[in-house]
Amino acid sequence: MVEWKGVFTILVSALTREGGVDEGGMRASVDWVVGQGVHGVIALGSVGEFPYLSPEEKREIIDVVVDEVNGRVPVLVGTSHWGTDETVGLSRYARDAGADGFMINLPAYFQLGDDEIYGHYEAVSAEVDAPFLLYNIPSATHLELTPERVVRLAEIENVVGIKETIQDLEQIGEVIRRVRKRPFSVFAGMSSIFLKVLELGGAGVIDPRSNIAPETLTGVYQAFEAGDLERARRIYGRLRDYAPLFKIIKGADIAGIKEIMRLMGRPIQPTVKRPLPQLTGDQRRLLREQMQKMGLARVA
Repeated sequence: MVEWKGVFTILVSALTREGGVDEGGMRASVDWVVGQGVHGVIALGSVGEFPYLSPEEKREIIDVVVDEVNGRVPVLVGTSHWGTDETVGLSRYARDAGADGFMINLPAYFQLGDDEIYGHYEAVSAEVDAPFLLYNIPSATHLELTPERVVRLAEIENVVGIKETIQDLEQIGEVIRRVRKRPFSVFAGMSSIFLKVLELGGAGVIDPRSNIAPETLTGVYQAFEAGDLERARRIYGRLRDYAPLFKIIKGADIAGIKEIMRLMGRPIQPTVKRPLPQLTGDQRRLLREQMQKMGLARVA
């Protein structure tokens, strides 16, 4: 059974000014993070704007990412959809395109019971033979993968781990302790809890900040794996340097991450799909000024 661990980058979806897929920008983003040493990439995650992309755009991004990575690191694809059949269909497309696996959150909108939740994931496993991560993000789905649910879902053949986008370290630790299936990779879903999750026995982090500071996150992981917790903590402290940037872009985070990348000299536009919020003029100005102060800005 496959075992995923380390720093996985949630890729932003590079878009043209008109809102279509920017293949060149997408390839450049993929090549940059892989070249910086991340351990895997994930297309069509939350910051990849998957709820707002058309089926054709999703397939185009899958094809481009798989082709550009070219086997250098694992490629996972967020294949979540409101319906099980659509999730199965996109998962099958991603597998056939050459992706290594998937990441799937619970369908939003209706409240589902335990049997429906289990049936959703079981159907994907039965109909698309490839490994995948559960994705627990109750702030978006309004459904939670509790430890009890995760223990049951881990019994499904192709479930090999989970991305925990929650702040509750006690709950994450309970999942790590209670799931007996091995390997089973428990990833922090945000960099703010990354090191704590590693200390609990987790596998790594899946986070969009590695689009900007991959060397910091991979440095934390490498130091921790080498048994040097003090060094891991020192490197981890560098993430605080980026806090002013994320404070400025709050409320327009996805557009903001793209603008940070653009100001770093990366070939990407800050375009996001409607109805996601665009950056305001003040946010753009403050971001540019802060990045110039930090020595990160490469373009105006």
